[in-house]
Amino acid sequence: MNEISVNVEITASDGIHARPASELAKLAKSLGCEVVLRFNSKEAKASSIIGILALGLKRGSILEVFVRGDNCEHTVNEIVNFIKGLR
Repeated sequence: MNEISVNVEITASDGIHARPASELAKLAKSLGCEVVLRFNSKEAKASSIIGILALGLKRGSILEVFVRGDNCEHTVNEIVNFIKGLR
């Protein structure tokens, strides 16, 4: 089983609120790997909308994306590209 961790800055002007959190959770569930998001001392499964919202991600937040599983490089790229694509 592989693991990878990358940091990504939240650049969306509104941070990650309900709609993008829902889309991110849906994406994470579809990729088949365990995806954990870490910000400050908090951690949440990327498949949990409530967990993502509880992180309180605002513009400028540096988020650590941790992925474990097969094909984790593809998964981390999909998650990071999604986050970078938020406006």
